[in-house]
Amino acid sequence: MTIESPGTTEVMQMQLQRRPSGLPDWLYLAIVAALGLYFVIGAIAWTTFIYNGIPVPDSFATILATIAGGLVGVLAPTGGPARPSPPSQEQRPPAE
Repeated sequence: MTIESPGTTEVMQMQLQRRPSGLPDWLYLAIVAALGLYFVIGAIAWTTFIYNGIPVPDSFATILATIAGGLVGVLAPTGGPARPSPPSQEQRPPAE
């Protein structure tokens, strides 16, 4: 059993619900859906090219990587680091 302070749950929920740059929900969902659809179409096209023996253009991988990066950027949480960084040498107490 863990003991939490009274406001911890509310703060965590607010952080999870926060959208990047304050976009409305419908616009955020439209961007995620469009990027996801483009990525799926591109993956199907790439697989079809390879299956039919057609050489895939070099730029195709770059385009898919750009779309995937956009998806990761939109879906990634915008909060700070999940764990605090270890204290630096100046902040550490002297060794005994």
